[in-house]
Amino acid sequence: MNKELALLDQIEEIRQKAIEEPGKYPVDYTIRLIAAIVADYTGYESRCDWTGELKKHPESMYATRILENRFHI
Repeated sequence: MNKELALLDQIEEIRQKAIEEPGKYPVDYTIRLIAAIVADYTGYESRCDWTGELKKHPESMYATRILENRFHI
């Protein structure tokens, strides 16, 4: 299996687990889990690394939310 399919397989497994045990997979947790998998796949070592990069790009929705003080932790 290639890397892209392996990535999609991991994401699909999380989706399946969220259906089977929704109490263990609240939305925010699930999205962060998937983001971590994608970040690892693309070479980022931590959430701070890729969010730090987003902050540098004014066209980023992440950067805009921080600038406008509409960022939810």
